[in-house]
Amino acid sequence: MMKTKSLFVKVAMSLVIFVCGIIIGKYLPSIKLPTPKIIKYVYSGEINTGDPPPMPLPKYRRSNSDNINKTGVVPNVATAYKISNTIFIRAFGKDKINYDKPFKIQLEDGYIWSIEAQSLDTRYLSYHIAIDKRNGRIVYLLVKK
Repeated sequence: MMKTKSLFVKVAMSLVIFVCGIIIGKYLPSIKLPTPKIIKYVYSGEINTGDPPPMPLPKYRRSNSDNINKTGVVPNVATAYKISNTIFIRAFGKDKINYDKPFKIQLEDGYIWSIEAQSLDTRYLSYHIAIDKRNGRIVYLLVKK
């Protein structure tokens, strides 16, 4: 007799927990907190440094695609961010870059993407990379204090 009573109590408790789970599951997801927007980079705009181009434009076509020839291999800020992030991780390691602060990106002279990332170790240390917009060539990669 005790075994059936305890079985009845177990079944009843399981049903109560199941119904409470359904009620909580139905109304709790409607109370969602807004996800914070993560800023990966800040685009500072285009600046003119007056420096001569690091490489003269080729007189021949680089590819058969007209779109690449007009816009370049690295056409926008998002592409420059992805390339620079990959190179920073490969060169310095993912644990050295501070992702809490956004990368600073600017376009110099209309064809050089200049990207700066802060170091996680010290706030005075920063990583810089310059990528040629036309062909994707890395102009320089350095660490500044």
